[in-house]
Amino acid sequence: MNEDHYDNMIQPYVDESFSRVDWPDSFTGRLLLATKTYRECVGRLEAETGHTNPRRVGPDMLKLIHNYAVPLD
Repeated sequence: MNEDHYDNMIQPYVDESFSRVDWPDSFTGRLLLATKTYRECVGRLEAETGHTNPRRVGPDMLKLIHNYAVPLD
């Protein structure tokens, strides 16, 4: 499976999970929470569909965070 197809499959999991996060006011806290939340999404997707993440490296977490939280100053 290519990364674009996987991204489309995981997007509903990410939307649901990341929109419920109470984002902290620190960069490190946000990064750790986003990484943990994304891993949970990957695990749920794999458990429900059997599809594994084709990436060797995760997505751009900062970009992902900014889709759901106001950027820090």
